[in-house]
Amino acid sequence: MQDEHGAEKIFGAPQDEQLNAETGKAPQEDNAEAAIPPHEPDAETDVEAQADDAGEAVYETDADAEADETEETDDAETDEADGEAQGEAGKKFKAAQEKKRLRNWWIKTVLMLVLIGLSMAIMLTLGDYVAGDEQIGFVEMVKGINVPLFFAFLGFILLYILEESVKYSYMLKRYTGKFRIRTSVKVMFLGKYYDGVTPFASGGQPFQIYYLYKKRDIPRGAASAIPLARMSVSLFVWCLFALVLMSVAPNYLESSAHIAVSTTVRVVAWFSIVLNLSFPILFAVLSFFPKFTMKVMAFIIFLLKKMHIVKKQYFVSKKYVHGVREYCTAMRELICKWYFLLPLIVLSLIETCINVCIPFFAVVAIANVPATADLLLQIACLNIISQFSAYLIPTPGNTGAVETTTSFVYASVLMARPGVSAVIGWVILIWRFFTFYIYILSGIGINIFEIARGAVRNKRARNMEQQNG
Repeated sequence: MQDEHGAEKIFGAPQDEQLNAETGKAPQEDNAEAAIPPHEPDAETDVEAQADDAGEAVYETDADAEADETEETDDAETDEADGEAQGEAGKKFKAAQEKKRLRNWWIKTVLMLVLIGLSMAIMLTLGDYVAGDEQIGFVEMVKGINVPLFFAFLGFILLYILEESVKYSYMLKRYTGKFRIRTSVKVMFLGKYYDGVTPFASGGQPFQIYYLYKKRDIPRGAASAIPLARMSVSLFVWCLFALVLMSVAPNYLESSAHIAVSTTVRVVAWFSIVLNLSFPILFAVLSFFPKFTMKVMAFIIFLLKKMHIVKKQYFVSKKYVHGVREYCTAMRELICKWYFLLPLIVLSLIETCINVCIPFFAVVAIANVPATADLLLQIACLNIISQFSAYLIPTPGNTGAVETTTSFVYASVLMARPGVSAVIGWVILIWRFFTFYIYILSGIGINIFEIARGAVRNKRARNMEQQNG
């Protein structure tokens, strides 16, 4: 037992007792030292340490903040510099594009004025050819004008302009709730001007659509539907009127004025009537197949891209394909509610009658011949034949073609009347001037005014920027 206890004392004793035995300390003293808590800093030392730590943290935070602010300032300055560079590049690009557009416009305008001059020369030369040596001068022609009938001629010109504007006003009222007389007149003049400067007289409607697109208070579907609906209805009525006259014109002209219309001219006129009549029917049918119409539009834009006319195919396709969808919706609504087209049909009939009377009053006023119903019908028939024959000539606004065909047409009517052959060239020139060239000159004047106004506005904007800067 003693050995066991001795062994227990040596090997099995607790660690504290062994340490006490080695150090020679009493267990009580060791326990007392163990019971004493470890040294802790006093309150002042703790506060100072925390303050130092906080100071270092604040210093590091301020340094980081300054670094971040500096970095943000540098980024902002870099972005601002990039923005200024991009802004300057954008301004230079816009100025270059504007300069290019202005240069192209001046080239087209000069070429158009040259073409007008050539057309006038053609008309006077043909008048000399038809009249022989009897062609009179300008002063003699003015002295021989029947003044009341000439004012009637000018009155029909103004009535035609007013009636054309009323058709646009009616369509705008239908889609926007307002007549917009000023917009209607400008749209009408734009259509006539761009018809006169594009081949086959086909550019009026696209530029009218573009002009109406820029009006924020006019829906895009309406902006495309208004010019095309007006053109479709007017062309449809005009072609039906031409079909009626063409069915009786050859026999009537042969019996009343002994005028023989050649087979070639009649075939060309018939083909032109049928071709023009197909366009409004095609527009109406395509409005009921929007997906097919959009594919056709996308294909046209693709071809224009291949011809390097369109640069950004995706953006142009997205814009105009969406416009085609809105146009189809607007046209379907208009066709389904066909009774809204009745006023437009009536206005188109009035326009057709006015259009036929204008050359008649030009003849009776300038040639000073008796105004008869037979002469009116003869001029109406020959006017249909000459205009539809000239529609197939791909010159801007059919310029030159209309003058040539009309010269021979009017000559065949007026040569039988004594003294009239001397003014045939002047009759055609004045009629063509007031029904075609006046729109070209008006369009040129409007464009010059827009260019001048844009230059003044840009100058004011630059002055404001310099003052603010």
